[in-house]
Amino acid sequence: MNKEVFDDIGRVISGAADTVSRKTGELVEVARLKNQIFNLEREIKRDYADLGKMIYEQYLESGTADESLAPICEGITRKEILVDEYEREIECLKKEL
Repeated sequence: MNKEVFDDIGRVISGAADTVSRKTGELVEVARLKNQIFNLEREIKRDYADLGKMIYEQYLESGTADESLAPICEGITRKEILVDEYEREIECLKKEL
């Protein structure tokens, strides 16, 4: 084979390697960005939970809440009472065993 053929093969291989390298870099960057999105969304959920807890604690302290929030706060209180009742039932059942 002559030198031109080898040069052409070399350019094709080099071009393919460059393309693979660029695509790999793009995939790594996409994965990095998706990971950042996941972490931020997890932090947002935590912030929502913290915000909700603060509002509920204010409701407990003052006994009042915004009209739109009152039903949710009352529901949480009812559920907490049920949790306490169920925990007492579990303790009673454990004592009988």
